[in-house]
Amino acid sequence: MIFQTTILFAFFVQTPTYVGLEFQKAVEIGKRVAMVQHSLPLVNQVVLVPDEATYLDELSKWSPQARWPVLFDDDKFAPMFIRKFKPQQVWRRMSVGKPAEDFETYSQTVVAKAWGRTASTNVDFTDENVQPLGIVVTNKNDSARVAAVALAAGRGQTLHFVQDWGDANTQWSEQQTEQRMFEAARILRGSGKNISTITLCMQMSPLAHFSLAKENPVATTDLIGRDQHGNRFAWCGWIFGSKKQTAYMAACSLFLPRHNYWFCNTYPDSGAWQPFGIGNMEEVLPRFGITLTTTSCSLDSLYEVNVGGVTSDVVFFTSKGNQDFLELSDTKIAPTWLPILNTPAVLQFIHSWSLKKPTNRTTVGGTWLDRGVYAYAGSSHEPMLQAFVPPMEVMRRTMSLVPFLPASRWFTGQGAYSAPWRMNTIGDPLMLCGTNPVTNRKRVEAINREECTNLLQEAKVLLQQTKEIPSDESFAQAIEQVTLLGRDTVAVKLWQVAVQNKVAGARAAKASLPALFRTIASRDFFMAFTMLTKPNRYEQDMLWHLVTVLPDSTLPILIDNIRSVYACDDLRAIGSRIAKSRGNNAVLTIINNFLSKAIGRNERELKRMRKKYGG
Repeated sequence: MIFQTTILFAFFVQTPTYVGLEFQKAVEIGKRVAMVQHSLPLVNQVVLVPDEATYLDELSKWSPQARWPVLFDDDKFAPMFIRKFKPQQVWRRMSVGKPAEDFETYSQTVVAKAWGRTASTNVDFTDENVQPLGIVVTNKNDSARVAAVALAAGRGQTLHFVQDWGDANTQWSEQQTEQRMFEAARILRGSGKNISTITLCMQMSPLAHFSLAKENPVATTDLIGRDQHGNRFAWCGWIFGSKKQTAYMAACSLFLPRHNYWFCNTYPDSGAWQPFGIGNMEEVLPRFGITLTTTSCSLDSLYEVNVGGVTSDVVFFTSKGNQDFLELSDTKIAPTWLPILNTPAVLQFIHSWSLKKPTNRTTVGGTWLDRGVYAYAGSSHEPMLQAFVPPMEVMRRTMSLVPFLPASRWFTGQGAYSAPWRMNTIGDPLMLCGTNPVTNRKRVEAINREECTNLLQEAKVLLQQTKEIPSDESFAQAIEQVTLLGRDTVAVKLWQVAVQNKVAGARAAKASLPALFRTIASRDFFMAFTMLTKPNRYEQDMLWHLVTVLPDSTLPILIDNIRSVYACDDLRAIGSRIAKSRGNNAVLTIINNFLSKAIGRNERELKRMRKKYGG
């Protein structure tokens, strides 16, 4: 019953079906993942931890009878996850103290316990009844090692440790590429039968040189999982970043549903661009329990989407451009104007160069990842349009149970771009984006955790304190707590009460800002923003994403918070309003102030803008 949709889908989709061994293999992987997910009860709770030692200890409590999301306690990634997951209970643990001295040995024990075992998983997964789904590779000194343990334990994969594979900025030489390809192949061969995915959890370069590549550099994740002749034997996914972010990426992949889609298309419906359009998604997806929102992305439509942020599980976005800008259907725009994500998202981004420097938060790819994308198929170098799998074909594959990242690559024999090329795949290569009945997990009741703090109960205490001891501090604590629990309307109401009681200050303002943004309480948002002492990038981004609904009286604050790296795009949003109220010379003064330090596209656009206003 579960897999009937894989048969039905071919009747609805108009794109041609590629029938080959690699496609069949990818479908079989997806079926195995779905079966494992359905066999593991998902406890309807989230546990927040303060440090790595407690994180691993919490993972060690997983079993074949119960598992649940574990996240580091922070004010960014944990609230995003909780808003989507909507758990029955959220628990906060105290630290267990010092971590184990031997991380490699202890982490293997954690993985084994998740499958009801006590010895090394490398031994226990030889059991005929427990075949590993894939391999996870990490470095014991890398922050992403926490995600490696979670994904190995969560999916039933073997966990392996390698030496450092370099930093994010140094491309692999041909010799380094050959060594690392061979090492991954050796690990996979020794891990069991029917393994076709490799998850790399560590820092490394997105680009490498390969002796057989038609043109170098090519994507590292398109090389790992191939032999020395360039033949693919496994699909690769890559997770990197801080402990908080990588644990979040693992939890999103393992536990979140994915049934709200957004397709933002900037391409014309003609010529070479047409196959990358929406196709018949609007007709097909509702039949599989998936909601689809579409945007023909002009600047005005993006401004409209930006107000209040985006709440979509899977995003398909097409554009032209480079690592520092993207082209909409009518103009270019900076990465700072990409939508803010209110909940975690999967992304196929059809755009050149987006992942050239994915660790740089000012680039297109770095912005998407910083805003909460946890799986991402994109290019790290100029790939050519045909290197991307069209969104409609990705949909056909994922609805047939091909995991998202393998679905975003051309299969062997599907043209020149199925050879080693420039598409990188970030995230868990076993993560499914299939139909609701197949990918949704059945939840069981939350488990009482007497050793943990119940955040819902704690929130009630904090709410009472705002009545007994009304102050900026007490309101801030209560707002932070209810925001963490995903109760934005309560957070907004608390802010309004604090303002009415004349106790709202910088601390409550900072705590309230995200909820005020998401609920589009623009006047309250602006009031709170003016109370901040030094707004950070996220707070400035929220301000600018509300620019079209803010009154002209907010111009002084907007001018003071122009984001200098891409000042040209912020000025474009308010230039005419400044000129109308203060005259063209006021705009020119602002432009000249930013031009002195501007480089690249920002410099060129500011000079064009200066001519526009008579400079």
